[in-house]
Amino acid sequence: MLVLALDTTLASCSVAVFDSAVGRIRAAEQQAMDKGHAEAIAPMVQRVLAASGVNAADLTRIAVTTGPGTFTGLRIGLSLAHGMGVALGCEVVGIDTLTATAAPVLADHRHLLVVQQAGATGKFYAGQFADGVLTGALLFEGLDVIVGRLGATPHHVIGTGADAARARAPQICTRLTGHDLPVAEHFVAHAAALPLQQGYPQPIYLREPDAKPSLGFQPELIRLAEATDLAALSALHQMCFEPGWSAESLRASLSLPGAMALLAERDGKLRAFLLIQQAAGEAEIITLCTEPRWRRRALAEKLVDAARVLLRQNQVNTLHLEVAADNIAAATLYAKLGFAVRGRRKGYYKNGTTDAVLMSLVP
Repeated sequence: MLVLALDTTLASCSVAVFDSAVGRIRAAEQQAMDKGHAEAIAPMVQRVLAASGVNAADLTRIAVTTGPGTFTGLRIGLSLAHGMGVALGCEVVGIDTLTATAAPVLADHRHLLVVQQAGATGKFYAGQFADGVLTGALLFEGLDVIVGRLGATPHHVIGTGADAARARAPQICTRLTGHDLPVAEHFVAHAAALPLQQGYPQPIYLREPDAKPSLGFQPELIRLAEATDLAALSALHQMCFEPGWSAESLRASLSLPGAMALLAERDGKLRAFLLIQQAAGEAEIITLCTEPRWRRRALAEKLVDAARVLLRQNQVNTLHLEVAADNIAAATLYAKLGFAVRGRRKGYYKNGTTDAVLMSLVP
């Protein structure tokens, strides 16, 4: 099994490739950073894959930290892992940041406490491990509550909040150093041994986000596309455009850094979908299509609305698109949604006979 692990949840960005057949790390990289994960993670993945001699298509599994962590950071890693999983058709598993932090020392200490500080809030989140198993997790709590759970049992302590825990209960907390953050190189072997999970990993938040995307509603359902949707996405795109995209073309598009697809279902079938790519605080609509007999039923509007919420969560500042100048229906829809014309590209479509109108909005 060839496993790619990545982490963007805290003050670090890391990637590793692990070969379980020989039990060794093929390549790994880590950079300490408080921000800039979105710009750093995809190039880091490319460098580590190149250094490992592994082609992305040969990966068996992708492992990604799911939080708790910084809100934007954990979304960045999850989005990349999700997109690569769809594009490559490989397994994607999640590992929480507490277990990922503990992984390199789990086998060495019978009783282990991982304590991470939640920014400048004065709150903490912690995981208590016994004999290598997570026995309890406390999220967004004070140190008294966390330390109180230990009773009189001595624990080794790691994490960004470990010094504070040691100061609060020196009689039972022994400080370990060198393993305060989740690092892909340190948890990838542990992730390789995890059982296969159903669906794609979901984020673990300390608190509910202030803005919640409307990813589910009746009678339509909006969700992120998965690898099993590629054939249906291709069939719908070919129904709407000439020539339409193949499943392999869509797979390649979704493999690009920051790419994601939202789809709308009704009566249990795909009726519309939206493909977006994000990069450096901006995003572009690559394609948007609705089954002809389901047009004028607000499916496209609902897809764009859901995408705007997700983009705001990912700190995207501007959403761009291009539309053929003679596609009056699409241009009218985009104007209704708040897109403004920013420019034109002469002769961009139909063998140089039709201009592309450039439009954008702030999500």
